[in-house]
Amino acid sequence: MKKSLSLSVQAVYVLITALQLIFIPNMLLGIFGFEHTSEVWIKVLGIILLSLVMVYYAIIQSGDKNILKMSIYSRLLVVVGFILLVATGQAATPLILFAGIDLATAI
Repeated sequence: MKKSLSLSVQAVYVLITALQLIFIPNMLLGIFGFEHTSEVWIKVLGIILLSLVMVYYAIIQSGDKNILKMSIYSRLLVVVGFILLVATGQAATPLILFAGIDLATAI
């Protein structure tokens, strides 16, 4: 039950982030100290995240414990990836805030 709840929280977080990236990307980027952009790729990422929310919903509905467990590992992979990007100077420090949210919903 806890795994399903954590994935539900993650789904809401990803949904909100996706909608922000699609409709008001520069507001979200500004909050976390990233440069504003007019590139379409930030909206493409929002659309991909929106599709991920649909997958999360299907996983939650299925209740498959193995898939729920794998979703935890995938969120931890995101955490490690974000930390490595910041540690190697390829991304700004505020990216750690996103990693923190992913970590919190994974445990």
